Amino acid sequence: NLKLLNLKREFISTYLALHAKARLGVNEDKRKTGLMGDERLKVLQKLSAIELMPRQHLTDFQNRLAGLKSCFALTEQELDATPVCPHCNFRPAAEVQSSKFQVPSGSAPTLNLEHSNFELINAAAVLDQLDDQLDTMLADWTAALISNLEDPTTKGNLDLLKPEPKKLVNGFIKKRALPDEINQDFIHALGEVLSGLQKVPVKIANLRTALLSGGSPVTPAEMKKRFEEYLDELTKGKEPSKVRIVLE
Repeated sequence: NLKLLNLKREFISTYLALHAKARLGVNEDKRKTGLMGDERLKVLQKLSAIELMPRQHLTDFQNRLAGLKSCFALTEQELDATPVCPHCNFRPAAEVQSSKFQVPSGSAPTLNLEHSNFELINAAAVLDQLDDQLDTMLADWTAALISNLEDPTTKGNLDLLKPEPKKLVNGFIKKRALPDEINQDFIHALGEVLSGLQKVPVKIANLRTALLSGGSPVTPAEMKKRFEEYLDELTKGKEPSKVRIVLE
Protein backbone atom coordinates (compact mmCIF):
# COMPACT_ATOMS: atom_id res chain seq x y z
CA ASN A 1 0.00 0.00 0.00
CA LEU A 2 1.63 3.22 -1.21
CA LYS A 3 -0.05 5.43 1.40
CA LEU A 4 1.18 3.27 4.27
CA LEU A 5 4.64 3.16 2.74
CA ASN A 6 4.75 6.96 2.52
CA LEU A 7 3.58 7.27 6.12
CA LYS A 8 6.30 4.90 7.22
CA ARG A 9 8.94 6.87 5.33
CA GLU A 10 7.66 10.08 6.93
CA PHE A 11 7.76 8.45 10.35
CA ILE A 12 11.35 7.26 9.85
CA SER A 13 12.45 10.69 8.63
CA THR A 14 10.84 12.46 11.59
CA TYR A 15 12.10 9.92 14.11
CA LEU A 16 15.67 10.24 12.81
CA ALA A 17 15.49 14.03 13.09
CA LEU A 18 14.17 13.88 16.67
CA HIS A 19 16.73 11.23 17.58
CA ALA A 20 19.57 13.38 16.22
CA LYS A 21 18.34 16.33 18.29
CA ALA A 22 17.90 14.44 21.56
CA ARG A 23 21.13 12.44 21.41
CA LEU A 24 24.79 13.42 21.30
CA GLY A 25 26.69 12.47 18.17
CA VAL A 26 30.26 11.20 17.97
CA ASN A 27 31.92 14.61 18.39
CA GLU A 28 29.51 15.77 21.10
CA ASP A 29 30.06 12.53 22.99
CA LYS A 30 33.79 13.24 23.01
CA ARG A 31 33.06 16.76 24.28
CA LYS A 32 30.88 15.35 27.04
CA THR A 33 33.68 13.02 28.12
CA GLY A 34 36.05 15.97 28.06
CA LEU A 35 33.71 18.08 30.21
CA MET A 36 33.34 15.30 32.77
CA GLY A 37 37.10 15.41 33.27
CA ASP A 38 37.47 19.17 32.74
CA GLU A 39 39.94 21.00 34.97
CA ARG A 40 37.32 23.64 35.76
CA LEU A 41 35.01 20.94 37.07
CA LYS A 42 37.81 19.44 39.16
CA VAL A 43 38.45 22.85 40.72
CA LEU A 44 34.77 23.26 41.58
CA GLN A 45 34.71 19.76 43.08
CA LYS A 46 37.63 20.69 45.33
CA LEU A 47 36.05 24.01 46.32
CA SER A 48 32.77 22.25 47.15
CA ALA A 49 34.50 20.85 50.23
CA ILE A 50 34.18 24.36 51.69
CA GLU A 51 30.93 24.53 53.64
CA LEU A 52 29.98 27.97 52.33
CA MET A 53 29.92 26.93 48.67
CA PRO A 54 26.58 26.28 46.88
CA ARG A 55 27.22 22.55 46.41
CA GLN A 56 23.77 21.90 45.02
CA HIS A 57 24.64 23.96 41.94
CA LEU A 58 27.55 21.63 41.27
CA THR A 59 25.43 18.52 41.87
CA ASP A 60 22.76 19.82 39.48
CA PHE A 61 25.42 20.54 36.87
CA GLN A 62 26.93 17.06 37.14
CA ASN A 63 23.52 15.39 36.99
CA ARG A 64 22.56 17.40 33.93
CA LEU A 65 25.81 16.55 32.18
CA ALA A 66 25.59 12.87 33.06
CA GLY A 67 21.97 12.83 31.88
CA LEU A 68 22.87 13.71 28.30
CA LYS A 69 22.59 10.53 26.25
CA SER A 70 24.79 9.60 23.31
CA CYS A 71 23.75 7.50 20.34
CA PHE A 72 25.19 7.64 16.86
CA ALA A 73 24.64 4.13 15.56
CA LEU A 74 21.01 4.28 14.41
CA THR A 75 20.38 3.65 10.71
CA GLU A 76 17.34 4.05 8.49
CA GLN A 77 17.44 0.32 7.78
CA GLU A 78 17.09 -0.47 11.48
CA LEU A 79 14.03 1.77 11.75
CA ASP A 80 12.58 -0.05 8.79
CA ALA A 81 12.53 -3.17 10.94
CA THR A 82 11.64 -1.64 14.31
CA PRO A 83 9.99 1.69 15.28
CA VAL A 84 12.36 2.30 18.21
CA CYS A 85 16.13 2.78 18.20
CA PRO A 86 17.62 -0.60 19.18
CA HIS A 87 20.71 1.10 20.63
CA CYS A 88 19.26 3.67 23.06
CA ASN A 89 15.55 2.83 23.06
CA PHE A 90 14.69 6.45 22.21
CA ARG A 91 10.98 7.10 22.65
CA PRO A 92 10.13 10.75 21.91
CA ALA A 93 6.90 10.72 23.91
CA ALA A 94 8.74 9.50 27.01
CA GLU A 95 11.33 12.27 26.81
CA VAL A 96 9.12 15.15 25.79
CA GLN A 97 9.34 18.21 28.03
CA SER A 98 6.12 19.90 27.00
CA SER A 99 3.01 19.86 29.14
CA LYS A 100 1.04 20.13 25.90
CA PHE A 101 1.85 16.52 25.13
CA GLN A 102 0.31 13.86 27.28
CA VAL A 103 0.09 10.16 26.71
CA PRO A 104 -3.28 8.80 27.84
CA SER A 105 -2.97 6.32 30.67
CA GLY A 106 -2.63 2.77 29.45
CA SER A 107 -1.96 3.69 25.83
CA ALA A 108 1.23 3.35 23.86
CA PRO A 109 3.19 6.52 23.01
CA THR A 110 2.67 7.60 19.42
CA LEU A 111 4.45 10.03 17.16
CA ASN A 112 2.07 12.66 15.80
CA LEU A 113 3.64 13.72 12.53
CA GLU A 114 1.20 16.50 11.70
CA HIS A 115 0.77 18.28 15.01
CA SER A 116 4.03 17.87 16.83
CA ASN A 117 3.99 19.45 20.28
CA PHE A 118 7.27 17.83 21.17
CA GLU A 119 9.78 19.96 23.00
CA LEU A 120 12.66 17.56 23.19
CA ILE A 121 15.96 18.44 24.74
CA ASN A 122 18.50 19.69 22.23
CA ALA A 123 21.44 17.68 23.54
CA ALA A 124 24.16 19.50 21.60
CA ALA A 125 22.82 22.91 22.66
CA VAL A 126 22.66 21.82 26.31
CA LEU A 127 26.28 20.67 26.05
CA ASP A 128 27.26 24.17 24.87
CA GLN A 129 25.32 25.70 27.77
CA LEU A 130 27.05 23.43 30.28
CA ASP A 131 30.45 24.35 28.90
CA ASP A 132 29.63 28.04 29.37
CA GLN A 133 28.11 27.31 32.77
CA LEU A 134 31.43 25.93 34.02
CA ASP A 135 33.07 29.30 33.34
CA THR A 136 30.22 31.15 35.03
CA MET A 137 30.20 28.91 38.11
CA LEU A 138 33.95 29.14 38.54
CA ALA A 139 33.85 32.94 38.25
CA ASP A 140 30.90 33.19 40.67
CA TRP A 141 32.46 30.87 43.25
CA THR A 142 35.78 32.70 43.04
CA ALA A 143 34.07 36.07 43.50
CA ALA A 144 32.04 34.74 46.44
CA LEU A 145 35.16 33.44 48.16
CA ILE A 146 37.03 36.73 47.74
CA SER A 147 34.03 38.75 48.91
CA ASN A 148 33.68 36.68 52.08
CA LEU A 149 37.42 36.59 52.76
CA GLU A 150 37.49 40.40 52.62
CA ASP A 151 34.54 40.66 54.98
CA PRO A 152 35.48 42.15 58.39
CA THR A 153 33.78 39.16 60.03
CA THR A 154 36.45 36.80 58.71
CA LYS A 155 39.52 39.04 59.07
CA GLY A 156 40.19 37.77 62.58
CA ASN A 157 40.24 34.15 61.42
CA LEU A 158 42.74 34.99 58.70
CA ASP A 159 45.15 36.38 61.28
CA LEU A 160 44.94 33.12 63.23
CA LEU A 161 46.26 31.01 60.35
CA LYS A 162 49.79 29.67 60.38
CA PRO A 163 52.26 31.56 58.13
CA GLU A 164 52.16 29.20 55.12
CA PRO A 165 48.34 28.82 54.84
CA LYS A 166 47.98 32.55 55.53
CA LYS A 167 50.34 33.26 52.64
CA LEU A 168 48.21 31.08 50.32
CA VAL A 169 44.98 32.85 51.23
CA ASN A 170 46.48 36.35 51.07
CA GLY A 171 47.95 35.52 47.67
CA PHE A 172 44.50 34.48 46.45
CA ILE A 173 42.92 37.69 47.75
CA LYS A 174 45.65 39.84 46.23
CA LYS A 175 45.62 38.19 42.79
CA ARG A 176 41.83 37.81 42.87
CA ALA A 177 42.32 34.53 41.05
CA LEU A 178 42.59 30.94 42.20
CA PRO A 179 46.09 29.46 42.32
CA ASP A 180 47.18 27.21 39.46
CA GLU A 181 47.39 24.28 41.83
CA ILE A 182 44.60 23.89 44.34
CA ASN A 183 45.76 21.51 47.04
CA GLN A 184 44.24 20.40 50.32
CA ASP A 185 46.29 22.96 52.27
CA PHE A 186 44.64 25.78 50.33
CA ILE A 187 41.14 24.32 50.69
CA HIS A 188 41.68 23.70 54.40
CA ALA A 189 42.96 27.26 54.90
CA LEU A 190 39.90 28.73 53.17
CA GLY A 191 37.64 26.52 55.27
CA GLU A 192 39.35 27.68 58.46
CA VAL A 193 38.99 31.36 57.62
CA LEU A 194 35.35 31.02 56.58
CA SER A 195 34.39 28.65 59.40
CA GLY A 196 32.80 31.44 61.43
CA LEU A 197 30.21 32.09 58.74
CA GLN A 198 26.89 30.27 58.78
CA LYS A 199 25.54 28.98 55.50
CA VAL A 200 21.76 29.16 55.17
CA PRO A 201 20.66 27.34 52.01
CA VAL A 202 17.50 28.60 50.32
CA LYS A 203 15.73 26.57 47.68
CA ILE A 204 14.15 28.66 44.93
CA ALA A 205 10.91 26.68 45.17
CA ASN A 206 10.60 27.38 48.91
CA LEU A 207 11.35 31.07 48.40
CA ARG A 208 8.70 31.24 45.70
CA THR A 209 6.17 29.55 47.98
CA ALA A 210 6.92 32.00 50.79
CA LEU A 211 6.60 35.04 48.54
CA LEU A 212 3.34 33.83 47.00
CA SER A 213 1.83 32.88 50.34
CA GLY A 214 -1.61 34.42 50.66
CA GLY A 215 -1.92 34.86 46.93
CA SER A 216 -0.95 37.55 44.47
CA PRO A 217 -0.84 40.21 43.09
CA VAL A 218 0.63 42.11 46.01
CA THR A 219 2.02 45.57 46.61
CA PRO A 220 5.80 46.07 46.79
CA ALA A 221 5.47 46.69 50.52
CA GLU A 222 3.63 43.39 51.07
CA MET A 223 6.15 41.48 48.97
CA LYS A 224 9.02 43.04 50.92
CA LYS A 225 7.30 42.13 54.19
CA ARG A 226 6.90 38.48 53.13
CA PHE A 227 10.53 38.32 52.07
CA GLU A 228 11.76 39.79 55.34
CA GLU A 229 9.56 37.46 57.38
CA TYR A 230 10.90 34.49 55.42
CA LEU A 231 14.51 35.58 56.02
CA ASP A 232 13.81 36.20 59.71
CA GLU A 233 12.46 32.66 60.03
CA LEU A 234 15.50 31.19 58.26
CA THR A 235 18.01 33.10 60.34
CA LYS A 236 16.28 32.87 63.71
CA GLY A 237 18.84 32.39 66.49
CA LYS A 238 21.78 33.17 64.21
CA GLU A 239 24.07 36.18 64.25
CA PRO A 240 23.04 38.21 61.16
CA SER A 241 26.56 39.42 60.34
CA LYS A 242 27.77 35.82 60.10
CA VAL A 243 24.87 34.47 58.04
CA ARG A 244 25.36 33.87 54.33
CA ILE A 245 22.29 33.09 52.22
CA VAL A 246 23.03 30.56 49.47
CA LEU A 247 20.42 30.04 46.76
CA GLU A 248 20.11 26.42 45.66
